[in-house]
Amino acid sequence: MTGWTHGLLNRLVILCDVAMMLVAALVYYAVWHILGWTQMVVLGVIGGAIYCTVLLLGQAYRVEHYGRVRRQIVHVIIGLLPALLAVFVVYYALVPPQPGDPEAFGPWAALTLVALLFGRLVLVRAGMAWIDRRKLLVRNTVLIGDLDRAYALIRRYQEDMPAGGLISFVGVFRDGGRQPTNAEKAGDGVPPALGGIEDLLELAKAGIFDLVIVTKNWSDMRGIGVIARQLHRVATDVMVEMEPDVLSAASARVTRIADSPTLQIQQRPLKGSLGVLKALEDYTVAGIGLLVMSPVLLLAALAIKLDSPGPVLFRQARVGLNRREFMVYKLRTMHYDPGDDGSIGAVRADPRITRVGAILRSLSIDEIPQLINVLRGEMSVVGPRPHVPNMMINEQLRYEAVSDYVARYRMKPGITGWAQINGMRGGIYTEEKAARGVELDLYYIENWSIWFDIRIILLTMTKGLADTTAF
Repeated sequence: MTGWTHGLLNRLVILCDVAMMLVAALVYYAVWHILGWTQMVVLGVIGGAIYCTVLLLGQAYRVEHYGRVRRQIVHVIIGLLPALLAVFVVYYALVPPQPGDPEAFGPWAALTLVALLFGRLVLVRAGMAWIDRRKLLVRNTVLIGDLDRAYALIRRYQEDMPAGGLISFVGVFRDGGRQPTNAEKAGDGVPPALGGIEDLLELAKAGIFDLVIVTKNWSDMRGIGVIARQLHRVATDVMVEMEPDVLSAASARVTRIADSPTLQIQQRPLKGSLGVLKALEDYTVAGIGLLVMSPVLLLAALAIKLDSPGPVLFRQARVGLNRREFMVYKLRTMHYDPGDDGSIGAVRADPRITRVGAILRSLSIDEIPQLINVLRGEMSVVGPRPHVPNMMINEQLRYEAVSDYVARYRMKPGITGWAQINGMRGGIYTEEKAARGVELDLYYIENWSIWFDIRIILLTMTKGLADTTAF
């Protein structure tokens, strides 16, 4: 999965348009000096806002438009005319008229037109060519359900898009119905049949597809629901192929693929620009955090070595995005035991916890090395906490005991999270408390924003340090 989406590309084109308008304003100021620096920047921003608003309302920021020269020119002119008019009106509303003012706008308008056309016909087209060469907008797709329906959909798509289009079929998975033929198993001229739902979930760990299409009969809503629930643990978009004319393709969340309407029932969190924003947050906070906390880490490491034998750092397998396992880093807070797999969580007054470890755990200092996991791309600063693969609750595996537990795997795990600042630190030994934690984690996933993360980080730094439930 590349992280590129149509929405991200559209935002980059908007950014290019605004940048070109500002460049035109600054060049005009540097050459003519008729209007002041501040005036040109303000007018450039106002013009850019009006221009982009007009094109957004006219749905001109769409990927299918960027490769068409004539359409690009028309869109630039349509957006620029009201932008110039608005700038002219605002200018005369704020500044007393001066002799020669009307002539001053002519060169600026011409420069702006040239800059916008350069941005669209040179920069955007070059960017689109670069994206096409690397197939960054191609969606790697798997299908699950009835094999006949799946391969029929693939054939129709290949007939409609002989050059490949924006979908690449990775494989087909069976859910009931006939067995695959030998040719289908071998992928002879068609995407290979790769097994059933468990095989699909296993393949998801590799992160090589970002769209699942369910191809079961529309009347089998129970079967579709079973598959949908199992796919909750996978960070992908999920669509269901519908019968023709069941719903209009213009309806919300309904898209046509090879003239078959598909209904989107699940969306991958943090797609496109949201994912870029989350990554910037993670790398910035983790980098600064490690730098600022390095003296604390050095003192903690010295205290651990003096307190008990064993390594300073503790490495343990945890389950992350799409159920992929990774090794988490923490400061060691327990007596060294190579045989401890972590399936039994810590309890209050746990004899395994060292004297220094108790202090580190109460202040959450033992979690600081997980900033390394963030920089490695395995974790986020904020997200659902990662658990060991075989964590137990009442002698049951946690993912079996708690409904929707696996849906937490749709986002990278975090050092802190919405659940942790709402009392889910310390031991979780009951199904009720575990279910409450999952509820809070899913609320975070479904309502993510950069401001939500900032709020959680600030609460962790204040409320979290004084949390008496931690041990």
